Amino acid sequence: METYRLKRIVIVLLALVNLFLLGLLLNFRWQGSRSRQALSQALAELYADNQIQLPQGLDASAASLTPMGVTRSEQEEASFAQALVGEDARAQDRGGGIYVYTGSYGSVRFRSSGSFDYAPPDRAVDDPEAFCRDLCEQFGYRELSSTLDQGTGTFTALRQISGHDVYNCSLSAVFEDGNLISLSGTWISGAGAAQPDPAASTAADALVDFLDYRNANGILCSAVRAVEPVYELLSGADGASLAPRWQITTDTYRYYVDCSTGAILRA
Repeated sequence: METYRLKRIVIVLLALVNLFLLGLLLNFRWQGSRSRQALSQALAELYADNQIQLPQGLDASAASLTPMGVTRSEQEEASFAQALVGEDARAQDRGGGIYVYTGSYGSVRFRSSGSFDYAPPDRAVDDPEAFCRDLCEQFGYRELSSTLDQGTGTFTALRQISGHDVYNCSLSAVFEDGNLISLSGTWISGAGAAQPDPAASTAADALVDFLDYRNANGILCSAVRAVEPVYELLSGADGASLAPRWQITTDTYRYYVDCSTGAILRA
């Protein structure tokens, strides 16, 4: 009997401890939510003083992305090449980081920088728009625009890594009367492991840097439409990498803020 009563006491004590810990967690979350709201409100007031409107629901405390290395995967590159020139694609190493894949539908050239170009001599496509969208879905591109009409026009898309745009890594296709004239752009065949980032920034950091930049350079804009974390593909002698950036879209232009230095580039 005493053992049964002791067990009940222990169970009640554990339940009370769990309730206490849950209360602490909820309090921390509530405090964090209040801090985020206060930061966003202060930023909105700062921008309003400068006659600029910020988007509704902006989370000023959102963190930037993590830097990533880029590895060249011959297997993934070959799969992409096969989707263009055919399943019978054969790879040839031309040296200097250049690979050429040749198949039933011509040849496509890939460089170590990630750039590629494909200009088939004769490639009829039944549905150019469906062809491009299938390519995007299969290989991680997001459609940007299409002017295709009755098999003629252009199609552009942007590469994504882990659901985030790589703003300088695009794809562009040109069609004429249902024939693929050219398809070129940049291809990232494999993103490596995330790297530590001691200089991680927030959306608020990027907006403060942008406001300073705007005022110093006399830039005309009356609204910020969106603030989004994106990547920039960097290529150098030591290989390629994905550097985190903040993309700030205004009612006039789009800007990119370096998460480490605060330097700003206009698109």
